[in-house]
Amino acid sequence: MDLKLKGKKALITGGTRGIGAAIVKLLVAEGASVATCARSEDQVARCQKMHDESGSDVHVSVCDVGDKSSYANWVNNGISALGGIDIFIANVSGGNQPGEAGWQSAFNVDVMATVRGCELTIPEMAKNGGGSIVIISSISALESLGGAGAYGTMKAGLIAYAGQLAEDAGPHGIRVNAVSPGPIHVDDGFWGSVKASQPETYAAVAARHHTGRMGSVDEVANATVFLASSAASWVTGTNMIIDGGFTKRVQF
Repeated sequence: MDLKLKGKKALITGGTRGIGAAIVKLLVAEGASVATCARSEDQVARCQKMHDESGSDVHVSVCDVGDKSSYANWVNNGISALGGIDIFIANVSGGNQPGEAGWQSAFNVDVMATVRGCELTIPEMAKNGGGSIVIISSISALESLGGAGAYGTMKAGLIAYAGQLAEDAGPHGIRVNAVSPGPIHVDDGFWGSVKASQPETYAAVAARHHTGRMGSVDEVANATVFLASSAASWVTGTNMIIDGGFTKRVQF
């Protein structure tokens, strides 16, 4: 399928590792130009070097999306470097840290960084006749997994926000969708560490999926980039669950 992304311009937060890196890789393979960011200077330098060596049109910058000023500068500089914007993907998460500070961090990084990114990019997309926004949520927003915490609560808020924003942005030719991954294996991520330190737990969780395995970052990227593309031109305001059947709800 031709996703018609050649020449498109995309901003994605947290594109140096894990799901974000897989999304960047696929966007580039489909012919898009990309600007992305991460907090770690070392990660940014390694990622930029890799893309430069491959000849990819990717701009990687240091940015803490929880810092309002730094984040706004990154968004504006990214749009300038790309010469416009067609796609915005909000991918970074503040995680599930304990205590009030953890809740505040999750709200600022997951929710407010997404809101600020959308508010900065929507006017630019509207100038060019439209665009697409994809917000990365989680199945933790849909079921009780591991008790009450900031992560699932904020991810639930993002699904609600995506649905409401789709209605507001639609008249400007902008589609808004959410993606909710289930357990996804990343070697240097959460489930990679569980596999190394608690193999029995990892195997039990993998067995809960219909196919008996964890998902991959590429499988999340495939769905995300599809939603971002014009191939999904009649899809907006939805939440796509990518979990291999891990959640057992009947989806109406």
